[in-house]
Amino acid sequence: MLTQRRERILKIVVGEYISTGLPVSSDVVARRGLEVSPATIRNEMMELEEEGYLTQPHTSAGRTPTDKGYRHYIESLMGDIRLSLVEQRLIRHQFHQVGGEIEQWTRLAAAILSRMLRNVAIVTLPKPFESRFKHLELVSLQDFLALLVLVLREAKLRQQVLTLEEASSQEELSTAAKRLTTAFGGLTSSEISTKGLALSSLENQVVQAVVPIMQSEEEEVYEEPCVDGLRHILSQPEFASSGRLAQIVEVFEQKSLLKSLLPQVLTGEGVQVTIGRENKQDVMQDCSVIITRYGIPGEVGGALGVMGPTRMQYNRAIPTVCFLSSLMSEMVNEVYR
Repeated sequence: MLTQRRERILKIVVGEYISTGLPVSSDVVARRGLEVSPATIRNEMMELEEEGYLTQPHTSAGRTPTDKGYRHYIESLMGDIRLSLVEQRLIRHQFHQVGGEIEQWTRLAAAILSRMLRNVAIVTLPKPFESRFKHLELVSLQDFLALLVLVLREAKLRQQVLTLEEASSQEELSTAAKRLTTAFGGLTSSEISTKGLALSSLENQVVQAVVPIMQSEEEEVYEEPCVDGLRHILSQPEFASSGRLAQIVEVFEQKSLLKSLLPQVLTGEGVQVTIGRENKQDVMQDCSVIITRYGIPGEVGGALGVMGPTRMQYNRAIPTVCFLSSLMSEMVNEVYR
């Protein structure tokens, strides 16, 4: 537990460093309203350094926050901050202007986050937790070959060429496809597997192909994300090195950041903030990621968030991500229900 004075000092140091990117001296802290001498502040800052909340880049410099300092600031000092009603109304108005296309919402959410926070925004399309069968077509290619065309309820179309165990005419294929569509419409892969429907040899072979296709859709934990604002990294001194910048860009191109973050986000609760060395990837250890999910719990969900330097405006970024998540959840609820 920190004393009240040390908490005030830590809050000032974090705020100043986020604003300027420069180490914060005791004189700067003293000018921010603490009614104690710079010498007393220096002693308190030394204690904060020993306790791991601050660090000193070099002997003559002021202090900067550590990952522990940022974490304490977010969890204990920042308070419950929300976007102003004016900003909320403006964002809602922009969404209402783009209509009812989910892909457009995704792009707009990324653009808004990037523009408002001057960091990289990441937004995925909403994805059902379980795929549901909608329609099936079987098209004869040769006597022993057929094209399986599977339509899922999420408006996804998947195709696969089947090598048939027995020669089948187009009429036989169409009859089987119609029967399976009637029997399995609206079901998940697990429900199809346990339905216990008496199947012909042809129908059984088709089902054995359909179930793995649906399962593979469910195993993919995120859709192709919309990323906006990589250009903002160029203005951040933390990434001034061309080599450093190239590494960050490569993380996004290979989608390794998303692969490590999104599975836990889509099953977690609330906004998740990963600071500096809390990131598993070495290249991300000067960065913070603020990310959360949106959608209908247990039914359909996506993820949205921002990535930037650890010197991020958390008191701005967290409420913005929270509001966009809430708004996207409302809109997804309208579409799916």
